[in-house]
Amino acid sequence: MRALIECMSNANCTANQTSIVILSSFHFATAICEDCRKAGEDIWYLYSLREMGYTTLFAPSGNKELVLMYRQFPDLVKIIIMEGTAAHACFVDPDCIKTPKSPLGIPAWKMLSLHFWGGSAHPLGNSWTLSPENYSRISSGDSKDNVYLGYSIERTCLNTPITPISERPQRAYVLSKKVSYFSKDNYAWSKVSLIPPFHLTLVAGMINDTEHESSVTASIVNLGLMNQVEFYRELGQSRALIGIGSPWLSPTPYDALCMGVPFINPILKWDRNDPDNRDNWLAQHNGLKYELPPYVYNVKRDDTEGLWSAVRAALDNPIERYIVPAMTMESLKSRVAFVVEKDWKSQAEELLAERISSGSDEVRAFID
Repeated sequence: MRALIECMSNANCTANQTSIVILSSFHFATAICEDCRKAGEDIWYLYSLREMGYTTLFAPSGNKELVLMYRQFPDLVKIIIMEGTAAHACFVDPDCIKTPKSPLGIPAWKMLSLHFWGGSAHPLGNSWTLSPENYSRISSGDSKDNVYLGYSIERTCLNTPITPISERPQRAYVLSKKVSYFSKDNYAWSKVSLIPPFHLTLVAGMINDTEHESSVTASIVNLGLMNQVEFYRELGQSRALIGIGSPWLSPTPYDALCMGVPFINPILKWDRNDPDNRDNWLAQHNGLKYELPPYVYNVKRDDTEGLWSAVRAALDNPIERYIVPAMTMESLKSRVAFVVEKDWKSQAEELLAERISSGSDEVRAFID
């Protein structure tokens, strides 16, 4: 804020410096907190904004503080990225939302909801909901209308030395954070023995959140809860990453590919009349269901032969680092720039016209 005021006073602001993005989500607070547990996507959103020269201001998740910050630079604020719950709360708060009776409030169209999962998280709908995956490509539900913001794993991964395949033990990493994942309905291998039919050690980093040890995990060496450095090291020491159905849309497969570890992606549902149509697949990681060997092996659930054949192929066909193109930093920056510079007001006006034509004018007051 000090740098912005100084450059405006001296008439020497750099490109984009007078365009403000307010970050009002706990995700961004952790990105600048030295002692906080950080998520890579939060950090790289922030870095991408700063590298493109935008002024980023942090506001607590509480809307009262957000409004006070917005009122200092209302004409310079391009967008506000916040939690969906906060956007909904602001929308019905006369002290927060801009209305004819509250002209100093925040226009609804400037608020964008950050939402990791599918579906809408904003009063104006999917088109104001930012998602980490391209749901328009991988979803047939209403999530396909969300805005694809994505994230980048490139720099974090490239800072991790890759282990040459000749130095890795004959082992595969099982993607499971909790023992309870093996008893969920979407556990992909309930009819498959997890004892490999060839020489291979299975490892995982799990916490036991069940009352008893699972017999299913008896063949897996549990490395327990690890910090980020330990996790990357153990993942990079493996020759394949085997998904089991959960966790859903985890970033780990992207990290694995970047460290030269192929991913076995379970297909949980498919069209029985058109089983090879990937558009109709529901995978553990839908964002990777269109990728092909030797990087990603898509295997239908409970297919014993398919699973172990895929693992065998992954072992026999090692890969170099592979970063999915949409996960590069440059790709993220182009999407972030599009979101910041988009004419959100015009789109909101179009939405208003649609709602009025359908007999609803509930958003009329929040467009101006």
